[in-house]
Amino acid sequence: MSTLPDEGPHAVHEAELVFAHVRAVVGDRATRATSPRLSTRLTAKALRAAGVHHVGGEILHAADLRRDGTQLFDRSETVLLEVLALPRWFYGLYVEPNTPTCAQWRELTDVFEALGGALGARLAPIDDFAH
Repeated sequence: MSTLPDEGPHAVHEAELVFAHVRAVVGDRATRATSPRLSTRLTAKALRAAGVHHVGGEILHAADLRRDGTQLFDRSETVLLEVLALPRWFYGLYVEPNTPTCAQWRELTDVFEALGGALGARLAPIDDFAH
């Protein structure tokens, strides 16, 4: 990830990112053997605490993270998250910022940093993960 500009109203512009296990393969080549499962319970709890919800406004539940393609918004609705899952196997999230402010982006990246430490995962550009 790039570093944030000085705090303020500046919008953050990032390429598409992925939050997944450090050894995960993402995309069409993802399998249970190549993409370690992440805890749906811990992830949902952390994301809910940060105000992440379904694009329709519904509350996020752990089971929602087992459905590939489920779309979520952060509290400010400036970052779109999309679930990466195999059948009943949650292994990550696409993270697509849409010009959040530095403060909005920092709130979400802090969650991913703490969660990543607990799960052996990281937030990084999609190209940093094997395809």
